Amino acid sequence: MSKPSFVSSKVLCAFVAVAAGAWLLTSCADTYDDNEKFTSSVKNTQLSSPAEGDITITPNTDGDRMTIAWPVVHGAGGYEVTLWDLGNDSEPLYNRLLDGCSFTTDREEDVNYKLVIRTLGNSKLNNTDAPSATEKLFNSFEASYAVIPEGDLCAWFAANPIPEDSVGVNLNFDLAPGGRYTIPTLLDFGNKTVTLRTSSKTNNATITYGAEGGLATSSGFKAKYINFECSASTQPVIALSETPDPDKVDADHQNYIQITDPISFINCQVSNVNRTFMFDNKQKYCVKTFSITNTLVKFTPDDKMSSTAYFQIYDGGGFINDFTATNCTFWAANDNPVQYFIRYNNSCRCDRAGYLTNSINLRSCTFYNIAHKGQMANHSGFDGRNTSNYDITNNIFVDCGSGQVPRRLTGRINAQAVNNFAYNTYWFEGAPETEGFSTNTYDTSNNALQTDPAFTDPANGIFTPTGAEQVARKTGDSRWWK
Repeated sequence: MSKPSFVSSKVLCAFVAVAAGAWLLTSCADTYDDNEKFTSSVKNTQLSSPAEGDITITPNTDGDRMTIAWPVVHGAGGYEVTLWDLGNDSEPLYNRLLDGCSFTTDREEDVNYKLVIRTLGNSKLNNTDAPSATEKLFNSFEASYAVIPEGDLCAWFAANPIPEDSVGVNLNFDLAPGGRYTIPTLLDFGNKTVTLRTSSKTNNATITYGAEGGLATSSGFKAKYINFECSASTQPVIALSETPDPDKVDADHQNYIQITDPISFINCQVSNVNRTFMFDNKQKYCVKTFSITNTLVKFTPDDKMSSTAYFQIYDGGGFINDFTATNCTFWAANDNPVQYFIRYNNSCRCDRAGYLTNSINLRSCTFYNIAHKGQMANHSGFDGRNTSNYDITNNIFVDCGSGQVPRRLTGRINAQAVNNFAYNTYWFEGAPETEGFSTNTYDTSNNALQTDPAFTDPANGIFTPTGAEQVARKTGDSRWWK
């Protein structure tokens, strides 16, 4: 008679621990080893896809990546996962067969997403695919504070004033996709931080300025996915408030009126700007950050622009500490003289406003007929300082800045500062520029492109380059390469 077999408690515990570890390692997988008894007891079953409510989406700290996860479906052989941008559904953002229960992918702001996930069977366990996929709709929009119906924005905000206790909190106001709006007079948000955005990235609302129409702020402001029609107005696209918030006056830093939240234009089209894009209203502002991204700006300057700038933060004694333009086109449709593209007061330095560095960054932009007989920049307070940084890369300048683009963008260069120039085109009145390319000043890259960009139809605002070097490197605003 055979004796019964016994396993010591230590051995049994070790055995169970190994089995549990194997189950945990493979429970999300589509590849199972021979120890199936440790992975799942689910067999001979038609599986189900994860429940929509059990799927989690977690952005990272910077908001540019997200992790999508779901609970394990026991007995599964994997998952078929597809992620769509509903505003651009020509092809999926992500489309894979996964053997795990999560994945990490890029995340963009203000996107309506659709996740489709289907559980796949496991032939070794005789489990079959889920009969249907689970769909989960989600978005990366910041929460909307209010939805504004089509019509007069000045009247709407007068009837729906922004609460006084919202100072320091960004409020998102959504415009209807393809909607039509007007700003007949000045719309000044004062010390409130506001985002105006269309609730679609692919069907911009249009805001039309009246004769006295324009935006103003003494705080942060963002415009996203909006077309601005400015032909009737002689006001700036955006002004800094004529009556600033006294709480923003920084007595510790020469009484600059500090705007520390960003002022940004993102995926906009700004048409027929007769005067300045930004004006300081003769107040001593320091705008910490101004950025303009994926935006086309058409200037139609009138004769009042002959001694001023498109970005005129000068009269009150102020400046923009960090100016960044990325994937933008700026062009002037007539020959009225404009003295500057960017102009700051000559006394302005970053340390006087409490900052360690300042910068001008122009990346992959197209400039045409901007300050043709003037200067691209005037900011002598920045010049020659080791805190003044420049990143001027992959741009195309045609008939700009009197043929002295790199020289005037930077002024004097300090060897300790960032002076990054690369693959820019400077084409002036039929030939490449020659001034500002020595070994120790301005653009020292030795890689400025030398062929005529030969835009296809600049008179009608079509700036697709045909020059050999520009085509090879796809420089300038990327919209012209799509």
